[in-house]
Amino acid sequence: MLRARRYRISLVFAVVFVLLILHFSRSQDHSTVSQVPRPPAPADHHKPSSSGQGVNSQVKDGDGESESRNPVVPDSAPEPQQQQSQQHHQQPSYVPPPDDSSTRPPSIERPSASDELPSQDQELGGHEPHTNAQTQGSHDHEIVDDIPSVPHWKATPEQHPIDPKTLIKLPTKPPKSLPRLQAKFKDESSAEKMQRLQKLDAIKSTFTHSWNGYKVSAMGHDELMPLRGGYKDPFNGWGATLVDSLDTLWIMGLKDEFSIAVDYVKKIDFTVSKRKEIPVFETVIRYLGGLLGAYDISGHKYDVLLDKAVELAEVLMGAFDTPNRMPSLFYTWSPEYASTPRRGDVRAVLAELGSLSLEFTRLAQLTKDDKYYDAIARITNELEKYQDGTKLPGLWPLNLDASGCRTPPKYDRETDQEASVGQPVRGSVVSHEARSNSTSPAAIYPRGLHEDAEPAYYDGDVPSESSSESLDTRTPPPKQDCFEGLNNVLSSSDKFGLGALGDSTYEYLPKEYMLLGGHNEQYQTMYKKAMDAVREHLVYQPMLKNHRDVRFLATVTLSKNVNANPPGRTTFAYEGTHLTCFAGGMFAVGAKLFGIDKDLSLGSQLTDGCIWAYEATKTGIMPEAFKLVPCVKGEQCEWSEEAYYKALDPYADKRQRSHGKRSAEPEKGNWHVVATSESATSTNNQGSGTSTTLEGIEDRDADPGPSKDVSSHEEFVTAKILSDRLPPGMIGISSRKYLLRPEAIESVFIMYRLTGDSYWREKGWKMFKAIDQATRTELANSAIADVTVEDPRPLDSMESFWLAETLKYFYLLFSDPDLVSLDEYVLNTEAHPFKRPGF
Repeated sequence: MLRARRYRISLVFAVVFVLLILHFSRSQDHSTVSQVPRPPAPADHHKPSSSGQGVNSQVKDGDGESESRNPVVPDSAPEPQQQQSQQHHQQPSYVPPPDDSSTRPPSIERPSASDELPSQDQELGGHEPHTNAQTQGSHDHEIVDDIPSVPHWKATPEQHPIDPKTLIKLPTKPPKSLPRLQAKFKDESSAEKMQRLQKLDAIKSTFTHSWNGYKVSAMGHDELMPLRGGYKDPFNGWGATLVDSLDTLWIMGLKDEFSIAVDYVKKIDFTVSKRKEIPVFETVIRYLGGLLGAYDISGHKYDVLLDKAVELAEVLMGAFDTPNRMPSLFYTWSPEYASTPRRGDVRAVLAELGSLSLEFTRLAQLTKDDKYYDAIARITNELEKYQDGTKLPGLWPLNLDASGCRTPPKYDRETDQEASVGQPVRGSVVSHEARSNSTSPAAIYPRGLHEDAEPAYYDGDVPSESSSESLDTRTPPPKQDCFEGLNNVLSSSDKFGLGALGDSTYEYLPKEYMLLGGHNEQYQTMYKKAMDAVREHLVYQPMLKNHRDVRFLATVTLSKNVNANPPGRTTFAYEGTHLTCFAGGMFAVGAKLFGIDKDLSLGSQLTDGCIWAYEATKTGIMPEAFKLVPCVKGEQCEWSEEAYYKALDPYADKRQRSHGKRSAEPEKGNWHVVATSESATSTNNQGSGTSTTLEGIEDRDADPGPSKDVSSHEEFVTAKILSDRLPPGMIGISSRKYLLRPEAIESVFIMYRLTGDSYWREKGWKMFKAIDQATRTELANSAIADVTVEDPRPLDSMESFWLAETLKYFYLLFSDPDLVSLDEYVLNTEAHPFKRPGF
């Protein structure tokens, strides 16, 4: 009896205890829901893969880019419970088939915060644009963590509608007979075909390796983290890699994988996003271009691809609803913002603004809706008006004021003092300057690095211009009647170039001309003007050994304060960048399309310059950015030990005076220096006045540390070469990374298709082997931190253009030339193929 009472008492206490727990639990839940705390957005987000794999923090760094590409802050993704509750934007986890186990990464426990890799600088994408975006200005993006609480986009009445009478309509006439681009290829032998097919299989295997890694660990998300698994969503979380890879899957014959990807595309909801802003350029080239390219290459058999492209375009059209119809390049899409007044950006990136034409034109052609063409035609009109009014006529500044709130300047070039553009001089480390009131050689500053010389910026890391008049790029000005055209930004100088921030605007001029069937002469005229300026001011020959006849592109900065004392000046940066490697292919296309015969040779020289840069490093991969010594334009370009050493040590005299003169031989390291083949057998010819040069590389990973006393010129140069791991010809490496970029192989592919010369295939195959070896991980392929060391560190980053562009260009280089013929398709800056009229 007593025991039974004890049991009853215990049971009562247990019931009371359970009721108390339920009460407090409900109170806490109610408090949480009512308060809705919002923790700060993380710098990155990591999800375990479906195979139970852990993830690591983002290790990624930049350039823009854009294509040129814009840096976008990675955002967080919903937890699995949230994903299951989402009805309109649910993206189920991928479950690999039973025979796919070989592609799964090993299971790794989720790392703690202390185990995560250190964060790196965020990379541009571009093409830069590659902004190949591409790339491009810096923007802050607010991340929305809780998707279910975010309203969906919905159409709102336009505040600045287009009068139907003034709508710019798409040309509908039959296409003109344009010159043929592709060469006539000779028949290959059976042995040649067998070797070519083996290389195709190897490239396809690398693609499937990375694609399977993406499926297992990041399917439906923007980017895979290829080192330890997981994903990140820098492009609104709609599945950038998924959409970007569609046409590559089809081109490589992976039709089953293509069908799987299309099933995921059906589930994308472009009317909702984790971000409050849409990066318009990146969204257009990756998503809109990816959908349209896949629709075209698959023979228009998948209507869902075009339907989704229209769904996305309807959202993006709101960005053009400004007084002057220049788009807001980071578009706040939600209804609460979409209905408020907006205007074009005060500081718009050239590549972002000028690289929307192909995608919206192709959409207009497929839907027969002129509004899409009207949107980009107005941008073209403003670029054309401003082309002759810039500080460097023919070229546009890398940053533009597209707000329409300032009247564009009208320059009188006969009376205004303009900053003149000088010519390259041998021995300049990074730049030289020319006084604004003189173009004579005597006006050029002495050789050597000038105190005001600017370094090249590659990851969109452009320093802010000091100006008391500068405007915030996001806060609208007091007035909203901003109907003017394009202008330069309110800053102390304008910068011009074909690399990051500018690339794809120039690339799109001949491509848009072809896509329109030759029915808009604007693009031909604008292209010719731009390339005339590029040839005159930006193209230079670097001083290299072995008489390598290559070309690179400089960037030039012109100060705007021409009435000051002293007047404005011109600053050159003689550099090589991966983002400018697209230019070789562009010049070659322009040569055949517009009959500019000399540009086919220039395209070859520019492309071969990038090949040289690949061959110069320990990994066989070109650095993201490096510095060179220019030769005098129009003169014989001979290797000069003296000029090379002076460029490496421009302040030798000043330093030696401060340390006191002493004659001592430079200490020989593993990377020794010799002068010529004769001096290679002698250790005493430094005393004979023979200058030294680099020869042989035994250990480029070695870092000798700070020199004890490098007062002599030779010691200083030797220490610099060793510590900076400089290949012969390079005098500095601004960025040692390789970000899986496609620009170099893009031009190699185009040069092969336009010439039929097997040289390009031979060089392309060496590039592929080097890249695959240096970047492969167990899961996929990763960007790497330093191409000058034998075992580079992976950055745990795989941008979508690795599958969309880089591997596609390698594959097409060795495919049958009729596959994606350049006479039948136009490739956008993300390598998405659009059908040309008449096909």
